[in-house]
Amino acid sequence: MEPSDNPYTTAENGHGDLEKLKDGLAIITGGASGIGFALAEASIAHGLHPVLVDIQDDNLTAAAAKLEASAAAAGVSVFGCKTDVSSIDSVEALAKSVSERYPDKPVSLLCCNAGVGVGGGVLTGSNRDWDFCFAVNVMGVLHCIRTFVPQMLEQNAPGSIMATASQDGLCAGQNVYGVTKQACIAIMEGLHQELQGRLTSHVLCPQVTATNIVGSERYRPDRFGGPSQLSPMAQAAMDRFRSEGVPPSQCANHVFEAMRTGTFYVMSEAEKDPGYIRLQVETRMHSILNGERPFRPRSPWHAEIFSPRRNKESD
Repeated sequence: MEPSDNPYTTAENGHGDLEKLKDGLAIITGGASGIGFALAEASIAHGLHPVLVDIQDDNLTAAAAKLEASAAAAGVSVFGCKTDVSSIDSVEALAKSVSERYPDKPVSLLCCNAGVGVGGGVLTGSNRDWDFCFAVNVMGVLHCIRTFVPQMLEQNAPGSIMATASQDGLCAGQNVYGVTKQACIAIMEGLHQELQGRLTSHVLCPQVTATNIVGSERYRPDRFGGPSQLSPMAQAAMDRFRSEGVPPSQCANHVFEAMRTGTFYVMSEAEKDPGYIRLQVETRMHSILNGERPFRPRSPWHAEIFSPRRNKESD
């Protein structure tokens, strides 16, 4: 079948008019910072009530306080709920809290956005690294989907599901993090086919974004080794992410535009590195179709951000 023969057009995966979702709930995991917080801001702008879901109480309190004024102006409310998405019991408790607080409002948007960045490769990543990264980036997405999507389908109301993956989910696989992000994309692809247009679905694949994902070690649960302080190299990388990465608001805007138009793969590229995500996809598909070995093309911008030399120069 030629690509043009694909019956699943973007129009069938979009709402056209996002007013259809107004006054519903937007459940956003990882909602207290980064892309999640930006999704909450965008939800308010579209008349949705954001439910901020995060593993840190203090972050939730601060995030909710920042949103109070804009939420009040839009006539919506903000609700924060501490949740560990890697635990199905915690996610089910979240669902109960949401239904008790908002018994008459539909879940119009589910954002499976919580994620952790754990280093290490196939050989060098520890068992706890693999367990931690899969528990959040893969099982966390599944827990939220399997808990909330059946409810969304029963509502018989318009709705959308999105998950935050990464450009690392589209390129030739590498390291613990990249493997989990490929799995996240596969989950969303499978879900999209199961939904058969009853709800729209989208997967966000951004480049280096101005978030704290490099600092995930600070929130590692005890069962996965417990929290730890960042190394000077990791701290420097996180600082560069925050100062030079794609603004989270850009990612959020791309998600809401995708919900309108029906785009499934939301490639949120950096202005400093135009075309790089597409190049990675094309390179990988070329390797698959032509029997070549996996290869990820180099990005000078990425190399600059991750360069250990810059750490030494800043000392």
